[in-house]
Amino acid sequence: MPADRDGGTGTLRRWLRLVGLAFVLFVLPMLLVWPLASFLVEQAAELGSVSPAAAFSLVVGLLGLDAVAMIPHGLIGALAGTALSWPLAAFATWCGIMLASCINYAIGRFAGRPLARRVVGEADLAAAEARAGSLSGLILFGTRPVPVVGEVVLVAAGIARFPFRRFLLSVGLANALLAPLYAGLPVLLADADPERLLTVATLGIPLLSLAAYGVIRLVRRQIDAGQ
Repeated sequence: MPADRDGGTGTLRRWLRLVGLAFVLFVLPMLLVWPLASFLVEQAAELGSVSPAAAFSLVVGLLGLDAVAMIPHGLIGALAGTALSWPLAAFATWCGIMLASCINYAIGRFAGRPLARRVVGEADLAAAEARAGSLSGLILFGTRPVPVVGEVVLVAAGIARFPFRRFLLSVGLANALLAPLYAGLPVLLADADPERLLTVATLGIPLLSLAAYGVIRLVRRQIDAGQ
């Protein structure tokens, strides 16, 4: 009985963590964004018209903070597309995502386990160490848009001392595909209201990426089981 009770408690805790993570990743950002959607879009457009350099720097800085704070890339990228021309917004978004990626890599490689544990958490650090031995450029490339998993893999790359040039190539290419998509949302959804635009940016792309990642993992498990 005690063993069964411990197993049930562990399962409940895992589910509670998943629910809490889903709330933080998807529900909480929308609770914060929806009431401010029109204001954020208007302020982004105003800042871009007054000082494109300030808007560019703010986009890079906010995305760079994602290494230590939960800041949705899609949200900042969409606001960048509102504030700046599409090429400039895409470049600013790419620079910001690359900055965050390099910071995560540095946390894994140079900061050591105590700081890495404090920044990414014990569970994510354990996951990063478990993944470290099987890393490849393809994994770095494919997991970039996936919430949480992408950041864990970046830290794992640092822990595994993955060659930095290959890291920059794989992550840089993935981010070069994502950044124009994020920044291009205001153009693609030109007729949408601010709430819909920021909902797609904050929820749509991460959920689609997470679903694709889940399907790929399921297919790989079935292939491995059949061998």
